[in-house]
Amino acid sequence: MKISDVVEYLSGKAPFDTAMSYDNVGLLVGDPEAELTGICCCLDITHGIISEAIDKKANLIVSHHPVIFDGLKSLAEWNPVTELVRNNIAAIAMHTNFDIAPNGVNDTLVELLEFESAGVLDVTHGNIGYGAICDIALEFSPKSLAEHCKNKLDLESVRYSRQNRAIKRIAVCCGGGVDRDIMRLARENGCDAIISGDIKHNFWIEAENCGMTLIDAGHYGTEKSAANLFAKLLTEMFREVPVFSAEKECDPCGYV
Repeated sequence: MKISDVVEYLSGKAPFDTAMSYDNVGLLVGDPEAELTGICCCLDITHGIISEAIDKKANLIVSHHPVIFDGLKSLAEWNPVTELVRNNIAAIAMHTNFDIAPNGVNDTLVELLEFESAGVLDVTHGNIGYGAICDIALEFSPKSLAEHCKNKLDLESVRYSRQNRAIKRIAVCCGGGVDRDIMRLARENGCDAIISGDIKHNFWIEAENCGMTLIDAGHYGTEKSAANLFAKLLTEMFREVPVFSAEKECDPCGYV
């Protein structure tokens, strides 16, 4: 069994050509013809994750976030890519293509929050829905919705809009999912709130002015399910090799 078999399988589940134009997905490091010895699944590739892969004799890491995002003009010693190459470990990224895939990261976020999708917020170039619109049976306040996200996603903290508004329709966009288009689409679709991560200051002000509630559950918090999703998919398909979610994965941010 070769690494190319995993590339082909994952592309079938979340086609690489459905990723956003700015993204970098697929096999980013390694030889596709190398024999597969084991698969480590994670959100981000760090030196700790690579060390765990080496210890467990895995020569492939499947991550959500690309270990190479922008073009590399040089390769520093501290860069994880250097360590991957040195240890003959391949890396596959399943990023925005897996965010929008059926049963992918965004669908799983909706499920973890115990909501049901009533539609999509936008349609991508691949004619696939991006973001979920959820109609809620019981009305939330901004604070109670933040507490709900904190509990369901097992988080230390959640940021939320201070204004007290009734919330019945919610847009859910995993990762750093808020930009001007998302704000506009949420308003046009009658959403009272957006749940996402990495929300910039200017959007908090825009939300205050237009009557929108924002819930920032963090980039890590809204996407940490990715590792287990990969592990489940790959375990079902590749039973002959060890597949595991990285135990060393954790939120890189601390909170006081």
